[in-house]
Amino acid sequence: MTRAVVFDAYGTLIDTGTGSVDATREILKKRGREDISPSVFYADWKKYHRAHIDALSEFVCEEEIFRRDLRKLYSCYGIDGDADSDVSIMLDTMGNRCSFPEAAEVINALSGSFVLCIGSTSDTLPLLRDVERNRLGIEEHFVFTSELLRTYKPRREFYTAIAERIHVDYGEILFVGDSLIDDVFGPSQVGMKTCHIDRKAKGSAGFLPDYTVKNLFGLLEIL
Repeated sequence: MTRAVVFDAYGTLIDTGTGSVDATREILKKRGREDISPSVFYADWKKYHRAHIDALSEFVCEEEIFRRDLRKLYSCYGIDGDADSDVSIMLDTMGNRCSFPEAAEVINALSGSFVLCIGSTSDTLPLLRDVERNRLGIEEHFVFTSELLRTYKPRREFYTAIAERIHVDYGEILFVGDSLIDDVFGPSQVGMKTCHIDRKAKGSAGFLPDYTVKNLFGLLEIL
């Protein structure tokens, strides 16, 4: 029996759109490097972001990781400039994103029947701004971020901390998200059920979620 649903935030409830690539384009323009493809540069940014998170021996907030990412990118691409200052262009996109059209409706439909939470690799304040502005209907004390938990997906501690805080057994929690590593592999390692939101029909790539849906409406059929 499912008693609790934990939603990933970005890419699941909240649409990141083109904000990150647009911010990358602005950074490159500021530094006179419009010869570099923003999409390629941002793909490298995501790669370094994951590597920096995976390499952490002690917790640091995601804002600091973004700074480390851009310093590394400037070094690799030979870009002159103050990465610690320029990263503000990317950080300013945080907390200013819109939810997917069905998000609030689905949360409202499930409210009252399940404990509803958010579990996100993100700093706390930007996510709370997005949740409040989009009226997602999940209470602040059920919004769990990497900053709050002091650990990142897909480390086991991220998922065990959520289960302990909401007082629900692992097997009674459904973790919902778009990342096969963070939202399927990670929670499945502690015994949570998983639902992959596959909006772009990319498939499961060898991972085995309990459920796969194309958008959040699919949860209503499952639950």
